[in-house]
Amino acid sequence: DAVALADARDPVAVSTAVTTALGVPADVTVVCVDVPGCEHGAILGTADGGTVIFFSMATSFAGAALGAEGLAADVTMLVGNGYVPGHAELALGLLRGEPGVRRLFESRLAAD
Repeated sequence: DAVALADARDPVAVSTAVTTALGVPADVTVVCVDVPGCEHGAILGTADGGTVIFFSMATSFAGAALGAEGLAADVTMLVGNGYVPGHAELALGLLRGEPGVRRLFESRLAAD
């Protein structure tokens, strides 16, 4: 697992950041940003045969579907509904147990 930072609205920047962080495109990409125009970066940053999970109400599902077709991307796209039993414990566990995730949150809180 790795943390990649990029402007989610810039597909090439996202793909480059993910590939640089992992060495290869991601097997699973989760989109949870609250701005439109992030679909193509998630698709480009995901390996052929991988999965993109859209958890954002800003997602254009038609744009994602047409974009995947236009990019000739062989990805499975899922729509998350926002609720999974045990999600809060998992999220807190990631925050507590993954130093990279914790640093990301701490840096953003310090900036506020």
